[in-house]
Amino acid sequence: MNHFRCYLAIVAIAFGWSSASSATDVLGLTLHAPLSMSECLKRQDMYLSDDHEQCFKLGANSTSEDTLPKDGQVIVNLPVEDRPNYMSGEDVVVGLKDGLVVSVSAKTHGTMRDGYDVRWLVEAFGQPQASPAIQNIPGNHFTSAQIAWSLPDGASVYYNSGEWGPYYGLVRVQLPLASPHQIGIWD
Repeated sequence: MNHFRCYLAIVAIAFGWSSASSATDVLGLTLHAPLSMSECLKRQDMYLSDDHEQCFKLGANSTSEDTLPKDGQVIVNLPVEDRPNYMSGEDVVVGLKDGLVVSVSAKTHGTMRDGYDVRWLVEAFGQPQASPAIQNIPGNHFTSAQIAWSLPDGASVYYNSGEWGPYYGLVRVQLPLASPHQIGIWD
């Protein structure tokens, strides 16, 4: 009987540890940690695409060359092999504060595939604390699914399948010290 209790304790600890670690690792990036990657390759001030490299891209208004800002946002190219099923495209927007990652946002497949995206998000973040809210968008002919999760490390997850109309949704994982999300902005 003691072996059985020991086994249950080990399983409980391992399950708790794995769910806590998955809460801070998002899309191959770690919240609460600095980014450690190089800038994406450029030619004539244009970024070159590379589907198999994780690298950052500075915004058009950035003044620093080849270095990550301590505060603000950068775009990170995710390798195709690291992109989760709910993600549409290759880039994510990463919010930085004091040099640490405080938010990660990715586009999703929109309202036509929100059932699939929700399934993959539940697989990644667990069951949400509340049922999805389905919202009819006035003047349009689509509905949007909205869900929020609270993660063990204090981070939260926001999902809206119709963030930019029926074609693209948004998932954003953020820490409390991240700038608040603005609907319709890829932040």
